[in-house]
Amino acid sequence: MLRKPSPHLLSETLLPLQSLHLYPSIRLSTSPPPPISTNPTSPRSESTRYLVVHNTQIAKHGRNGEIREAQSIFDAMRIRDVVSWTALLTAYVDAGDAATARKVFDEMPKRNAASWNAMISGYLRASKVTDAYELFVRMPVKNAVSFGAMIAGFAKCSMIREAEGVYDQMPMRWRDPVGSNALICGYLRVGKLDDAVRVFGAMKAKDVFSWSSMVDGFCKYGSIFDAREVFDVMPERNVVSWTSMIRGYVKAGMWEDGFILFLDMRRESVRVNSTTLSVMLDACSESSRIGEGVQIHGIIIVMGFESDAFLGNSLIVMYSRAGLRIDSKRLFNCMKRKDMVSWNSLINGYIQHDAIEEAYELFEMMPEKDAVSWTSMVVGFANRGCMGESVRLFEHMPGKDEVAWTAIVSGFIANGDNESALMWFNRMVQESYRPNSITLSCVLSALSGLAYLNQGMQVHACGLKMGLGLNVTVQSSLISMYAKCGNMGDAYRVFSWISEPSLVIINAMITAFAQHGLAEEALKLFVKMQADGYRPNYVTFLGILSACAHAGFVEEGYNCFQSMSTIYGIQPGPDHYTCMVDLLGRAGMLYEALELIKSIPFKPSSDVWGALLNASKIHFNLEYAKVAAKGLLELEPNNATAYAVLSNMLSSAGLKEEGENVRMAMQSNSFRKNPGYSWIILDKDTNQPSAG
Repeated sequence: MLRKPSPHLLSETLLPLQSLHLYPSIRLSTSPPPPISTNPTSPRSESTRYLVVHNTQIAKHGRNGEIREAQSIFDAMRIRDVVSWTALLTAYVDAGDAATARKVFDEMPKRNAASWNAMISGYLRASKVTDAYELFVRMPVKNAVSFGAMIAGFAKCSMIREAEGVYDQMPMRWRDPVGSNALICGYLRVGKLDDAVRVFGAMKAKDVFSWSSMVDGFCKYGSIFDAREVFDVMPERNVVSWTSMIRGYVKAGMWEDGFILFLDMRRESVRVNSTTLSVMLDACSESSRIGEGVQIHGIIIVMGFESDAFLGNSLIVMYSRAGLRIDSKRLFNCMKRKDMVSWNSLINGYIQHDAIEEAYELFEMMPEKDAVSWTSMVVGFANRGCMGESVRLFEHMPGKDEVAWTAIVSGFIANGDNESALMWFNRMVQESYRPNSITLSCVLSALSGLAYLNQGMQVHACGLKMGLGLNVTVQSSLISMYAKCGNMGDAYRVFSWISEPSLVIINAMITAFAQHGLAEEALKLFVKMQADGYRPNYVTFLGILSACAHAGFVEEGYNCFQSMSTIYGIQPGPDHYTCMVDLLGRAGMLYEALELIKSIPFKPSSDVWGALLNASKIHFNLEYAKVAAKGLLELEPNNATAYAVLSNMLSSAGLKEEGENVRMAMQSNSFRKNPGYSWIILDKDTNQPSAG
């Protein structure tokens, strides 16, 4: 009786799957096999066997990053075919050596589609999209892989029009799913969620990557409910789609939903991977649910991931963020393999909890220090306000890089010393360090704080000269800088120069309009961005609500606020509620503002109560001022503004004795508010403010 061959045996005897793309002529056939040659040592069969063996070895060494070995085998081959050349070309591409790969490509006596695709892929990996497209145009016979790679390459560089152009040229039979998937990813990269939805809806053939991309895209732009709808109707889910949905909940702060979905994933016997567990550790860390984090730690041990350095480092971060420094240190000490990330994770944990002394002690114990270690300590001392120590460490740091320079510049900015920040930036340039986009963004922030418009224009010119003029971070900072310096003309000019602005840029422009009270312009841009296929996110609505609040556009602001959850599936956060309370309060709608505060599904922030207090002051409503002050002081017992506003209002209302009592309470260092008692009188039946 014949036995079915073992799959393990097959995997050992067949060529690796990664090698099959090098043999485009291989086809599965149901026709009878050709007669077995009676001459097993015929020259043809011998040469074929020789090529297969050597080509496979080249491909194997290439995958393992062993370029010298791959080149050595290639050089020693007495005969070569197009597969040999393509295998060597692919080896250099995988190693990131596009220049040598091109030399191999140019020397090839004959090329096939795999050769062209490999070289195009090499250029795209090296971010040389222009060179890749030049080859793509010259390619004699293109296939689905060629089109898909080129679309993905343009999309990765946010060159959406070019990606659309290649997609339009792509034959319909090849578009789905590879080409459409690449274009969807491009749209999601630049914030064009509606265009991604349009392409996804038109796809005739979707794979699990298509569905997972949409789940991830909706989550990325805050449309959690839309993401869940797509997730629920997926015909097939894998660990990536489950993890994307869980990550979406975690990023949106919907911890409970994330935990429930993780449990569902376990119940459906989907095997979690290290990425899933890392996301769950982030959820436990961000939501301060250390109990669940300990359980995830247990799953890691049971599943045999205990030696996974990445998860070990995530555990250190989780315990450190929870303030469990002893536990994080114990875990660190038990790690069999400590890498640089392990040391830096523990140090950063100490820094985040203001344990700078312990962090520095650990820093001194490190067997080796990298740029991250030094920069973390520079940032740590800066956060403590110890700029002298921060500078001392920076001066002793070997191999300073742009990140370290940016850290020292941003440290001075964070401590309110914009002048010193600019001085260090000038020194950075003088010492021939090349500022990156984050550096320029920090400097533009400092110039904004000082209202140094001329210097800001010089930094703008510097950014253009360095080729950073198209960087999203720099463009956003330029718009903010010009706006804060009062030059809305140049702010809008920067915005209008951008042919396809990202959502970040649009948000920066809306915020700039809001800061200058240009609510109508902000609303026009809000409408236009949606017409252009952009989907507003958390920040967009914050800018719009702020604009409406400053202009007194109550109806428009209320409609936008309602649309956040009803249309876009975005749950308003503390800042959105603050803007709405400010909007209603400025309009004199104090009752509605207080009712909105009562409806907040989480504990109202001090900013919310501060907005109501400010509105009560504007309209001189003492009753609502008392309620607002009470809410604010429960969160910040020593908030001087609350005492001062209430005291002045009481005195102005003729209640000088009450006003004096409030002022004395403010001045008393020994004052401690009793959480069970309030001198602010509320109506016992309605809990509404009443005079008294």
